Amino acid sequence: MTQSRWRVFSLLVLLMAALPLGCDAPGKPDSAERPLTPDQVVSFTALYRANCSGCHGADGKLGPAPPLNDPLFRGIVGEADLEKVIASGRSGTPMPAFARENGGTLTALQVQILVKEIKGVSYKIVSGEGGKGKTVVASTTGTQPHWGTPPAATSAPPYALAKAAGDPKKGARVFTRACAGCHGQDGQGDEGDESRLRINDPAFLALISDQALRRIVITGRPDLGMPSYAGKRPEDPDFEPLTSEEVTDLVALMASWAPERPGRGKATQRRPAGPAKGLESRRGR
Repeated sequence: MTQSRWRVFSLLVLLMAALPLGCDAPGKPDSAERPLTPDQVVSFTALYRANCSGCHGADGKLGPAPPLNDPLFRGIVGEADLEKVIASGRSGTPMPAFARENGGTLTALQVQILVKEIKGVSYKIVSGEGGKGKTVVASTTGTQPHWGTPPAATSAPPYALAKAAGDPKKGARVFTRACAGCHGQDGQGDEGDESRLRINDPAFLALISDQALRRIVITGRPDLGMPSYAGKRPEDPDFEPLTSEEVTDLVALMASWAPERPGRGKATQRRPAGPAKGLESRRGR
């Protein structure tokens, strides 16, 4: 073998010996730079942007659906409630099911990440039992929620619907005290006054669940200027916070305005005159 060929052969041997030590073959992509498949994504920002922001707003606010980045809502909603609605959706409303087993695109791990982040619980991703799969567990030293941790809301009415049905007649009196100042005595608003927004709208009420109505009564829409159950009303600076029973009666009143839809059954439908204007369609109270 000539000297020049020997040198080429020696270089090839050295290169081949280097490959097992961590050098990728020429043209082979670095494994760390390979794109993730959809089921490998565990970033809350990416998951939220792809699945939630279209309805709930880019930062969890100012979307057509109620805000998720609302401290009061995050303080009163339970993790089990969040997981159920994310995984299974809400029947009869635009909220779809996101879990794969229910026809969605998210893995159980991704649903858990959304739950922990929205609720404001720091967490870690760990291997499941027997080393199979991965799961999420609460951990003070783990990933910190993107929106922070909300304060406790111990004085607020319970998030869940009451087991006993409310009384629409009592709800009408509560509506007069807490809501009529902005929405009109019968919820019909005022077409000439944007601050008096119509909520007695069959189209709006047909697309919202009783649970979502209760949530909005309790939390308001702070991103749109609507006060919570305890927020002061401009026309009543001495306004007293609503009790859980009053919230229940108020929901019963608004449910009685709604047309029939799955899960609610028949309701007494009242259709005030004038064009429909949805609750979420305008900024302001």
